[in-house]
Amino acid sequence: MRADARAKRDQIIAAALAQIGTRPNSEITLEGIAADAGVGIATLYRHFPTRATLYDACAIVFLDHIETLLDGTLDGFDADPAGRFEAFVWTLVEHGVGVLAAALAADGTAEAVVERRDAFMDKVQLLIDAAAPHGIIAPGQSPMQLATELIVATRPLAAPLAAKFPDVRDRLVRHLMAGWRATA
Repeated sequence: MRADARAKRDQIIAAALAQIGTRPNSEITLEGIAADAGVGIATLYRHFPTRATLYDACAIVFLDHIETLLDGTLDGFDADPAGRFEAFVWTLVEHGVGVLAAALAADGTAEAVVERRDAFMDKVQLLIDAAAPHGIIAPGQSPMQLATELIVATRPLAAPLAAKFPDVRDRLVRHLMAGWRATA
């Protein structure tokens, strides 16, 4: 792919990631993504013929990014298990983990995305295994369960609800982390 075409593709993905992370699905349009990326709708469609192909590309970019964050969390985890785990969760929240919603469901998701997702979830299992002995995660929790719960709790709200309850996402994440803990 030519450098200018690659740059436009990357701009489109960045714009889509920003919208997915900050807007409810009902407010996301391909035209809006194209406008935010500074490209025409035909350029968007040339790179991504369907919404699904765009979302798959976003999922792979997002997974690559958060895997780097996960690797950093796992390095030296035992020095501050609770702090590192919570920092990782909050980083996922701030980066808009909702982009993974489509990638969690294998139906209709490209095989490359499913493989990338599964490889990432294997690493999340390493985090769960490291956190469990410290009581941060109860035994038996799966990476997919934690990811799904976090995605559902952090999907952007419609503007009227977000204005009325600006702290709801953070409260839900705190409730999730408390619910994930092992009880004595």
